[in-house]
Amino acid sequence: MAYDGELVKMANGRWARFQRCQVHRPGVQDAGETMLLIAVELDDRYQQLLDEVADSLAQYRHQGIPVQARLDEEAQRVTLLAGEASSAVH
Repeated sequence: MAYDGELVKMANGRWARFQRCQVHRPGVQDAGETMLLIAVELDDRYQQLLDEVADSLAQYRHQGIPVQARLDEEAQRVTLLAGEASSAVH
């Protein structure tokens, strides 16, 4: 099950983020609030950034170092968190 904001690499090798979208049904007054969770493909700048991050994560994990990645949209960067150390990919 996916969650809102989750990043996924699709079968075609491109990255997407799950996003919650409200569905409007014209002519149906009692439809209530219908929400869908859809995968929205990211633009090319983020595709390259996430591919580089995935390669870095694989290298850390191959060495047995647990690491996490955090996407900071406002700063438009990804931060890798390995143990106590961190590095930013711009």
